[in-house]
Amino acid sequence: MGEPGTLWRCRAKFRGFDGRARVIQRSASTRKAARQALDDALREAASQGQNALTSQDTFDTAVTTWLDDLAELVAMGERSPSTLDHYRHTWTKHVSPALGRLRLAQVTVPVVDRFVVGLHRKVGPATARTARAIVSGAMGRAVREGAVPANPAREVRRLSARPKHAPRALTDEERARWFLTLANDEAAVRHELPQLSAFMLATGVRIGEALALVWREVDLDAGTAHITSTIIRVKGRGLVRKPTKTQAGDRPLVLPVWCVRMLGERAAVGVGPDEPVFGTIDGTFRDPRNVTRWFAAARREAGLEWMTSHSWRKTTASVLDGSGLSARLIADQLGHSRVSMTQDVYLGRRLADPRVVQALEMVDPRLGRGREKSDERNGLTITGEVL
Repeated sequence: MGEPGTLWRCRAKFRGFDGRARVIQRSASTRKAARQALDDALREAASQGQNALTSQDTFDTAVTTWLDDLAELVAMGERSPSTLDHYRHTWTKHVSPALGRLRLAQVTVPVVDRFVVGLHRKVGPATARTARAIVSGAMGRAVREGAVPANPAREVRRLSARPKHAPRALTDEERARWFLTLANDEAAVRHELPQLSAFMLATGVRIGEALALVWREVDLDAGTAHITSTIIRVKGRGLVRKPTKTQAGDRPLVLPVWCVRMLGERAAVGVGPDEPVFGTIDGTFRDPRNVTRWFAAARREAGLEWMTSHSWRKTTASVLDGSGLSARLIADQLGHSRVSMTQDVYLGRRLADPRVVQALEMVDPRLGRGREKSDERNGLTITGEVL
């Protein structure tokens, strides 16, 4: 140890990003403190040369730089503008008020875990997942720039992502009631909701995909429609027709005859190849938000308040499932790259299927070898063996 009043001095040469070598020096009352001060100064010099984040920057600063990176990807067409808007909204409303003023060094696993779990409980799983993605993206960037040693979002507890409501498809009676209600509703007829509902039932497309369809993507002779795009509203830009989110979303669909006939009647009035199939009277694209509001008014009239535009996707999926189609074919129809998404979210389960009881009847353990039993309920003749 040095004598009282001794000052320890540490120095090092540092070559900056401009190519110039400089001497950086720090002093302190102890050797350890002087060395630590020099290390901090060297890190600071390195970060200033490349405008990198440091552990003393606020979390809001890290998120801002991460969102700027995301905006560049949007401009390159690598990310959806709606994703950027969604992240910005969640950051402004939920993430920044809770974590924004913390230094990056203070954004630890316990802090992020309490925040995400609390948001999951108070607001919902979807918002919690988005908030976690924002934290993970911003802190991941901070790790890459050396501001923090690890990404705390990676250690946050995994929370259930089950939907609040079980998937529900419309029954035959509910579908008939819906179309009858629309036929007797002047506003619904004026907004062409009967035809739009019929097309969504025939195809299982999302409402944005239906509104983005243009006539050059419809082949009435072949009876097909090629889904390539969706319509979204982007803040500051208005309505934007953009490609489908995934490669699986870009898909050709074969239409039932009744749907082809309906589209033929619409095309008979004279349409241009780049006009939307379900556009405004001026031949422009409709805003999905407006159409959703029209649907909401009609479903109240029909007594189907629970129904959403996605109910048609679930209905189409369940109809196809009941017809014996494989989950892979149904996923292709809906534009899902993962079959598990179709099975877990879009198929209206908990329905009694007569094929199940027919199969199980074949393994009745009470039947004797070579003896036959006739089932009058389903016309089966079953042969079994006594155990």
